[in-house]
Order: sequence, then C-alpha cells, then structure tokens
Amino acid sequence: MKQWILVSLCAIFFSAFNVNAQTPYPSRPIKIIVPVTPGGPSDLVARLLARELEGPLGKAVVIENRAGASQSLGANVVAKSEPDGYTLLQAAANMAINPFLMSDLPFDTVKDFSPISLTHITPYVVVVSSQSPFQNLGDLLKFLRENPAKVSYGSTGPGSPQQLSTLLLAQTLNLGSLTEVAYKGSTAAHPDLVANRLTFMIDPLAASAPLIKSGNLRALAVTTLQRNPAHPDIPTAIELGVSGYEFSSWGGLFAPAGTPKAVVAQLNSEVRKALTSDALRKRFEDMGLVAKHSTPEEFGQFLVSEMNRWKSLVKKAP
Repeated sequence: MKQWILVSLCAIFFSAFNVNAQTPYPSRPIKIIVPVTPGGPSDLVARLLARELEGPLGKAVVIENRAGASQSLGANVVAKSEPDGYTLLQAAANMAINPFLMSDLPFDTVKDFSPISLTHITPYVVVVSSQSPFQNLGDLLKFLRENPAKVSYGSTGPGSPQQLSTLLLAQTLNLGSLTEVAYKGSTAAHPDLVANRLTFMIDPLAASAPLIKSGNLRALAVTTLQRNPAHPDIPTAIELGVSGYEFSSWGGLFAPAGTPKAVVAQLNSEVRKALTSDALRKRFEDMGLVAKHSTPEEFGQFLVSEMNRWKSLVKKAP
C-alpha cells in the first residue's frame, strides 16, 4: 500500500513538473543577430522591429552585430543555435547569393533555417556625381555603350547587390565589360562618387538619399518597378526605356531549422502587426525602404526563387 502511495505521489509530482516545464514562449530575452556592422538597412530594421516586438512579446529583444564573411558568419551562428526561438537572424539578399559565391559556406541556406517573414524591400537608385555631365539616364547609357573601357562603377564587392544590379543592367542592355571598383560599403564609395572619380553607382536609395537631397549626387533612375513614395520625382529605369530591368534587395527574419511551428507562427504574427503599423511603415519610408510582410511559406518560396534568379549571374561575375 505504501509503495502504491509513493508511486502515485511521484506521478503527480512529475506531471506537475512537466506542466511547469512547458513555459509559454517567450520566457526569456530574444536575440536577433544582424550579420552586418551597425548603421545599415538590416541593422536599422532589426532595431526598429526589436523595439516594436518587445511590448507584445513581453520580453527584451536584443540586437547582436556579427559581421564578416559576406554576412555568412552571423548566419552560421544562427544556423547552429538551439532551435527554440530565442536566437533569430535578420538577413539580407546575401542569403540567396552566397550559396553560389562561396564554395565553403558552412550551412545549407534552405535546410538549416526556418523562414519567419520578409521584413522589407530595399530599392536601389542609379546615381552620378552632381559634377557629372550626365543629366539623365539616357546620357549615361549612351556613354556606357560607346565608351565601356572608360567606365568605372562602385560596388561593395563580389556578389554584392551593387555588383549584381550593375551586371544585370549590362546584361539587359548587352553592354561591354565595365570596370568595377569595390569598397567596404556604400559610405566608403561615396567620396569617390561625389568627387566624380566613379562614372556611376547603383546604390541603396536609403544610403544615397542624404547625398541626393544635399545636391552632391544626381539621381537618374530607381531600379524598382514603381517610383519610390518618398522620392516620387525619380523615374524608374523602365519608364526611361530600359525594358525588363528591375532590381531590389530585401531583408527578412529567420530562425534555426527545427524551431517549433507554433513559435514561428507567433513571431510571424507579431512581425506582421509591427510592419502594418502606420508609424513603422513611415519610419521605413523615411529610410528609403518599403515594409514587406509574408507568411513563412511565402518567404521560403521567395528565397528559393531568388536563389534561382541569381545563380547564373553570380557565376558569370568577375
């Protein structure tokens, strides 16, 4: 009889323990790893989102910058983290590009992550120095066709959006080879661009906007399908006759593969609420970004489509 009572008490104890162990998510702070240095679009978006998510989630959301290796260093940290929803990745378009750029990528882009949601689209703009003789996109393209050996453009290295957007333009217009000048970031390229030592650059609108506003750079065209709401006076490249040319970068939130679906769904729901708020959308717009939400399934499909889109172009890159 005593043995039966002891067994019953143990069963009750462990049953209570298991109930308590199933603590509702989240029960502690969440970390978002940003695989770039502070100040860029991915970093700013992560910090704005973190601020919006802390209230409804009831826990601190902290940002950790882990830059390096074309953003793969930070991504690898998340890929190898416990899939419990407490370590997330604010990634950019490099996620779709790196598999074809790096032979030693330490993770599988599709298999090692659980997509949560797209967060934003990053529009790009064709810019020249205000000292440049090119007053419009037509002037620049005429020069590119007639003098490819004299052309230099700014990029942020192999596989970067600046490089790919330029290679896509050259491919679309069947241009000759153009001379690339690589920098560590857009801001590092701007002094040479402003001084007219570079022929042109296709740069994130968010990065070039202050220099466009100050009159140091001249915006010739945005590379998106529609004009940017914050800069409605800048025409699209398609409007100006570059048929079929469209380019933008993007950002999105990932968790490690194996993260419980309920956790992914909860995070997706809170990200959706944040991104549809008028205040946050306005902050994004002021930075030259477009807030963009998706379901986890849509984001996963989008990632694969982006990988297919850039595969051949990256392999042709110098």
